[in-house]
Amino acid sequence: MTPAELRAQPAATVPVVVVDLEMTGLDIERDRVCEVAAVRANGGVVERSLDTLVKPPVSMSDEAREITGITDESLVDAPTFGEIAGDLYDVLRDAVLVCHNVETDLAFLHLEYDSLDEALHAPISMDTLWMARRLFAFPRNALYAVAQKLGVTVEVSHRALADAGVTWRVLRRMLEILDPPGTMTVGELNDLIGALAPNSPLRLRQKRELRAAMHGHSTVIMDYQDTKNPERGVLTREVGIRHIKFPYVQGWCFLREGERVFRLDRMRSVERTSRTVSLPPADKRI
Repeated sequence: MTPAELRAQPAATVPVVVVDLEMTGLDIERDRVCEVAAVRANGGVVERSLDTLVKPPVSMSDEAREITGITDESLVDAPTFGEIAGDLYDVLRDAVLVCHNVETDLAFLHLEYDSLDEALHAPISMDTLWMARRLFAFPRNALYAVAQKLGVTVEVSHRALADAGVTWRVLRRMLEILDPPGTMTVGELNDLIGALAPNSPLRLRQKRELRAAMHGHSTVIMDYQDTKNPERGVLTREVGIRHIKFPYVQGWCFLREGERVFRLDRMRSVERTSRTVSLPPADKRI
């Protein structure tokens, strides 16, 4: 499948490969991959997995050894990356790459393939970290914190295969909440994530709408992500804007009939209305 064909597929059913790597450390100039796990699923059903230690050309850092439990001794008889590169490439073929922080894992994958004088063509990807940050705006977006918020059962191990399995279940749960019909394409999902970046044109327009509403004493209709109960998804609120100190916005919520503070990164959409209001006094400002 071409990249364009993958982008056009529904995110809920497109072939995906969830990848998690363990490295000797996080210094891209020094460190290398020491464990690879890849879980391939098609139509929501896991059909293949790859899980192996990898013998790196550098030693484990103290921090990586403490977190993963992987020691230099345990890697002595492991295959080198070159010995598993072909199998991994076959697993990745014609599928969307999924990681919790794609940028880091992809950087190390490129490093390994470049060391073999082989090209890893940049795959189409979905990033559960960016989904957590921009589509859910959880207080903490580390993998296991996100899983807990979404009600995904985990056993913390910080090993590649376990983390790949958690990432897979997190992705499935996110898509169930974000797109119950299962019709949102990979391209539409990634476009939405990009649109909600901090300084995107959409965010800048939302800021203008909020400022104009505050100065004009009008209300806004906002679609707001419920982070306390993610299953509720996006909630619609009408708010009279009182104070702005981005990323925080303070105003009167007409549904709750009370003062509330909202965060810009949890707003999916903001539209100013023609309704002007006189707001009751507030006890404090943000």
